[in-house]
Amino acid sequence: MLKSYSAEALVLKRFNIGESDKLITIFTKTKGKLTLRAPGIRKINSKKAPHLEIFSCIKLFAVKGSTFDIITDASTLEVYSSLKSELAKIAYAYRMVEEIDRLCPENLPNMEIYRLLLLTMRKLDKCEKIDFNIIHQDFSLRVLWELGYLQHNKILEGSALISFIENIIERNLKSNTLLTKIDSINV
Repeated sequence: MLKSYSAEALVLKRFNIGESDKLITIFTKTKGKLTLRAPGIRKINSKKAPHLEIFSCIKLFAVKGSTFDIITDASTLEVYSSLKSELAKIAYAYRMVEEIDRLCPENLPNMEIYRLLLLTMRKLDKCEKIDFNIIHQDFSLRVLWELGYLQHNKILEGSALISFIENIIERNLKSNTLLTKIDSINV
């Protein structure tokens, strides 16, 4: 018998598999980071596809699968439309979800990380003339503190912060490329 469950989550990334499916990585309120299969999502008539866009806050229903749990239904709870309309905001949002994806293990619930992720997405979505780097830096430090990678209230900034994160994950952050291009445009 298949076990089903529901979850509130933020979509971190999507990856094509097969002809019409995607693997969706999410960070949930109660289960932590999960990777689920979304069958048929790449079909033109998919009803789940609009709800499973990156950076979307969703409510989903899933059933246990042998390799990956399977998303059976999804609905959007919150869309950060302003965030998706400005390249700099998109770049910093990608950096944030990449950090969560790389730093957080699968199936390890962390309500504080989930809350921080949503609050920071809202802040990034609503802000206008503000240094996005400050929002990102605050987010990264709080994530590192919460996960125990950095002593509470120890502050790292700029390239020292990025190097620290890259040392933990043992690879370069992919979002560096996009952020470097945006920084060179804004100079």
